[in-house]
Amino acid sequence: MAEAVKVLIVDDDALVRHALRAFISVDERVTLVGEASDGAEVVDACKRLSPDVVLMDIKMADVNGVEATRRVLEWNPRCRVVALTTFTTEWRALEVLRAGASGYLVKNSAPDDIIAAILSAHAGDRVVSPEVQSRFVRTMIESGDMEPVDAPALSHREHQIIELIAKGLSNAEIAHELHYAEGTVKADIRRINQIWNVDNRLQIVLRATAIGIISL
Repeated sequence: MAEAVKVLIVDDDALVRHALRAFISVDERVTLVGEASDGAEVVDACKRLSPDVVLMDIKMADVNGVEATRRVLEWNPRCRVVALTTFTTEWRALEVLRAGASGYLVKNSAPDDIIAAILSAHAGDRVVSPEVQSRFVRTMIESGDMEPVDAPALSHREHQIIELIAKGLSNAEIAHELHYAEGTVKADIRRINQIWNVDNRLQIVLRATAIGIISL
Protein backbone atom coordinates (compact mmCIF):
# COMPACT_ATOMS: atom_id res chain seq x y z
CA MET A 1 0.00 0.00 0.00
CA ALA A 2 1.20 3.52 -0.82
CA GLU A 3 2.37 5.70 2.03
CA ALA A 4 -0.41 7.82 3.51
CA VAL A 5 -0.58 11.46 2.39
CA LYS A 6 0.45 13.77 5.24
CA VAL A 7 -2.09 16.53 5.87
CA LEU A 8 -1.88 19.78 7.83
CA ILE A 9 -5.13 21.59 8.71
CA VAL A 10 -5.05 25.40 8.90
CA ASP A 11 -8.30 26.98 10.12
CA ASP A 12 -9.15 29.50 12.84
CA ASP A 13 -12.42 27.70 13.67
CA ALA A 14 -11.86 24.95 16.25
CA LEU A 15 -15.11 23.20 15.27
CA VAL A 16 -14.02 22.99 11.63
CA ARG A 17 -10.63 21.61 12.65
CA HIS A 18 -12.38 19.02 14.83
CA ALA A 19 -14.68 17.93 11.98
CA LEU A 20 -11.81 17.63 9.51
CA ARG A 21 -9.72 15.75 12.05
CA ALA A 22 -12.57 13.29 12.66
CA PHE A 23 -12.88 12.01 9.12
CA ILE A 24 -9.22 12.30 8.14
CA SER A 25 -8.31 10.10 11.10
CA VAL A 26 -10.42 7.18 9.85
CA ASP A 27 -9.12 7.09 6.27
CA GLU A 28 -5.91 5.10 5.93
CA ARG A 29 -4.94 6.89 2.70
CA VAL A 30 -4.29 10.12 4.61
CA THR A 31 -2.76 10.96 7.97
CA LEU A 32 -3.12 14.15 9.98
CA VAL A 33 0.29 15.47 11.02
CA GLY A 34 -0.88 18.64 12.72
CA GLU A 35 -3.08 21.72 12.91
CA ALA A 36 -2.63 25.49 12.90
CA SER A 37 -5.20 28.13 13.84
CA ASP A 38 -3.75 31.06 11.90
CA GLY A 39 -2.08 31.70 8.57
CA ALA A 40 0.86 33.29 10.37
CA GLU A 41 1.68 29.89 11.91
CA VAL A 42 1.54 27.83 8.76
CA VAL A 43 5.13 28.03 7.49
CA ASP A 44 6.58 27.18 10.91
CA ALA A 45 4.13 24.28 11.13
CA CYS A 46 5.16 23.09 7.66
CA LYS A 47 8.84 23.23 8.60
CA ARG A 48 8.19 21.11 11.70
CA LEU A 49 5.71 18.64 10.21
CA SER A 50 6.57 18.41 6.48
CA PRO A 51 3.00 17.91 5.20
CA ASP A 52 2.30 16.79 1.66
CA VAL A 53 -0.98 18.71 1.52
CA VAL A 54 -2.22 21.72 3.49
CA LEU A 55 -5.98 22.19 3.94
CA MET A 56 -6.17 25.97 4.10
CA ASP A 57 -8.99 28.21 5.29
CA ILE A 58 -9.23 31.45 3.30
CA LYS A 59 -10.69 33.91 5.80
CA MET A 60 -8.42 34.18 8.84
CA ALA A 61 -7.89 37.21 11.04
CA ASP A 62 -4.12 37.77 10.91
CA VAL A 63 -2.70 36.28 7.71
CA ASN A 64 -5.41 35.16 5.28
CA GLY A 65 -5.32 31.94 3.32
CA VAL A 66 -4.23 33.54 0.06
CA GLU A 67 -1.12 35.06 1.60
CA ALA A 68 -0.50 31.92 3.66
CA THR A 69 -0.67 29.86 0.46
CA ARG A 70 1.99 32.06 -1.13
CA ARG A 71 4.22 31.66 1.91
CA VAL A 72 3.85 27.87 1.97
CA LEU A 73 4.75 27.55 -1.70
CA GLU A 74 7.67 29.94 -1.41
CA TRP A 75 8.98 27.70 1.36
CA ASN A 76 8.30 24.46 -0.54
CA PRO A 77 6.89 24.56 -4.10
CA ARG A 78 6.27 20.80 -3.96
CA CYS A 79 3.77 21.13 -1.12
CA ARG A 80 0.14 21.17 -2.25
CA VAL A 81 -2.47 23.56 -0.86
CA VAL A 82 -6.21 22.91 -1.01
CA ALA A 83 -8.31 25.92 -0.04
CA LEU A 84 -11.35 25.02 2.06
CA THR A 85 -13.77 27.87 2.56
CA THR A 86 -17.35 29.09 2.78
CA PHE A 87 -16.88 31.42 -0.21
CA THR A 88 -18.34 30.26 -3.53
CA THR A 89 -17.50 33.39 -5.56
CA GLU A 90 -15.32 32.72 -8.58
CA TRP A 91 -13.07 35.73 -7.98
CA ARG A 92 -12.15 34.41 -4.53
CA ALA A 93 -11.30 31.02 -6.00
CA LEU A 94 -9.26 32.62 -8.77
CA GLU A 95 -7.31 34.65 -6.21
CA VAL A 96 -6.15 31.63 -4.25
CA LEU A 97 -5.57 29.51 -7.37
CA ARG A 98 -3.35 32.25 -8.76
CA ALA A 99 -1.45 32.17 -5.47
CA GLY A 100 -0.63 28.55 -6.31
CA ALA A 101 -3.32 26.47 -4.61
CA SER A 102 -4.05 23.09 -6.17
CA GLY A 103 -7.69 23.03 -5.14
CA TYR A 104 -10.65 25.08 -3.99
CA LEU A 105 -13.46 23.40 -2.06
CA VAL A 106 -16.42 24.76 -0.13
CA LYS A 107 -16.68 23.67 3.49
CA ASN A 108 -19.99 21.88 2.98
CA SER A 109 -18.28 19.41 0.64
CA ALA A 110 -18.81 15.78 1.59
CA PRO A 111 -15.96 14.18 3.56
CA ASP A 112 -15.31 11.78 0.68
CA ASP A 113 -14.96 14.73 -1.68
CA ILE A 114 -12.45 16.44 0.61
CA ILE A 115 -10.39 13.24 0.89
CA ALA A 116 -10.55 12.83 -2.89
CA ALA A 117 -9.36 16.42 -3.32
CA ILE A 118 -6.42 15.81 -0.98
CA LEU A 119 -5.40 12.73 -2.96
CA SER A 120 -5.88 14.45 -6.31
CA ALA A 121 -3.85 17.48 -5.24
CA HIS A 122 -1.07 15.22 -4.00
CA ALA A 123 -1.10 13.47 -7.39
CA GLY A 124 -0.66 16.81 -9.15
CA ASP A 125 -4.24 17.48 -10.22
CA ARG A 126 -6.22 20.68 -9.66
CA VAL A 127 -9.64 20.33 -8.02
CA VAL A 128 -12.42 22.94 -7.84
CA SER A 129 -15.85 22.46 -6.24
CA PRO A 130 -18.48 21.90 -8.96
CA GLU A 131 -20.55 24.92 -7.89
CA VAL A 132 -17.52 27.21 -8.14
CA GLN A 133 -16.48 25.59 -11.41
CA SER A 134 -19.94 26.40 -12.80
CA ARG A 135 -19.56 30.02 -11.74
CA PHE A 136 -16.24 30.26 -13.61
CA VAL A 137 -17.89 29.05 -16.79
CA ARG A 138 -20.97 31.27 -16.46
CA THR A 139 -18.82 34.33 -15.78
CA MET A 140 -16.73 33.68 -18.89
CA ILE A 141 -19.83 33.16 -21.03
CA GLU A 142 -21.51 36.32 -19.73
CA SER A 143 -18.35 38.38 -20.19
CA GLY A 144 -17.95 37.25 -23.79
CA ASP A 145 -14.58 35.65 -23.06
CA MET A 146 -15.79 32.22 -24.17
CA GLU A 147 -16.76 31.70 -27.79
CA PRO A 148 -17.69 28.40 -29.46
CA VAL A 149 -14.60 26.72 -30.90
CA ASP A 150 -13.72 23.65 -32.91
CA ALA A 151 -11.54 20.93 -31.43
CA PRO A 152 -10.17 17.51 -32.36
CA ALA A 153 -12.68 14.70 -31.93
CA LEU A 154 -12.59 12.66 -28.74
CA SER A 155 -13.75 9.13 -28.09
CA HIS A 156 -17.09 8.31 -26.49
CA ARG A 157 -15.27 7.26 -23.32
CA GLU A 158 -13.38 10.55 -23.19
CA HIS A 159 -16.67 12.43 -23.54
CA GLN A 160 -18.05 10.42 -20.61
CA ILE A 161 -14.99 11.24 -18.52
CA ILE A 162 -15.30 14.96 -19.26
CA GLU A 163 -18.97 14.94 -18.20
CA LEU A 164 -18.02 13.31 -14.90
CA ILE A 165 -15.11 15.71 -14.35
CA ALA A 166 -17.63 18.55 -14.73
CA LYS A 167 -19.70 16.95 -11.96
CA GLY A 168 -16.67 17.02 -9.67
CA LEU A 169 -15.87 13.30 -9.55
CA SER A 170 -12.35 12.16 -8.72
CA ASN A 171 -10.37 9.77 -10.93
CA ALA A 172 -11.27 6.87 -8.66
CA GLU A 173 -14.97 7.80 -8.71
CA ILE A 174 -14.94 8.13 -12.50
CA ALA A 175 -13.29 4.72 -12.80
CA HIS A 176 -15.95 3.19 -10.54
CA GLU A 177 -18.80 4.90 -12.42
CA LEU A 178 -17.58 3.78 -15.85
CA HIS A 179 -16.21 0.38 -14.75
CA TYR A 180 -12.68 1.12 -15.94
CA ALA A 181 -9.34 0.88 -14.18
CA GLU A 182 -8.24 4.13 -12.56
CA GLY A 183 -5.06 3.98 -14.64
CA THR A 184 -7.19 3.99 -17.80
CA VAL A 185 -9.03 7.10 -16.62
CA LYS A 186 -5.75 8.87 -15.82
CA ALA A 187 -4.36 7.98 -19.26
CA ASP A 188 -7.50 9.31 -20.96
CA ILE A 189 -7.32 12.58 -19.00
CA ARG A 190 -3.66 12.97 -19.99
CA ARG A 191 -4.67 12.46 -23.63
CA ILE A 192 -7.44 15.07 -23.33
CA ASN A 193 -4.94 17.51 -21.82
CA GLN A 194 -2.53 16.91 -24.70
CA ILE A 195 -5.16 17.17 -27.45
CA TRP A 196 -6.68 20.35 -26.02
CA ASN A 197 -3.40 21.82 -24.78
CA VAL A 198 -4.71 22.25 -21.23
CA ASP A 199 -3.22 21.13 -17.93
CA ASN A 200 -5.96 20.82 -15.30
CA ARG A 201 -9.58 19.85 -14.74
CA LEU A 202 -10.95 23.37 -14.65
CA GLN A 203 -9.44 24.09 -18.06
CA ILE A 204 -10.95 20.85 -19.38
CA VAL A 205 -14.40 21.97 -18.20
CA LEU A 206 -13.97 25.46 -19.66
CA ARG A 207 -12.83 24.02 -22.99
CA ALA A 208 -15.62 21.44 -23.07
CA THR A 209 -18.19 24.18 -22.45
CA ALA A 210 -16.76 26.36 -25.21
CA ILE A 211 -16.88 23.42 -27.63
CA GLY A 212 -20.43 22.56 -26.58
CA ILE A 213 -19.73 19.10 -25.15
CA ILE A 214 -21.23 20.12 -21.81
CA SER A 215 -23.36 22.97 -20.49
CA LEU A 216 -23.37 24.31 -16.95
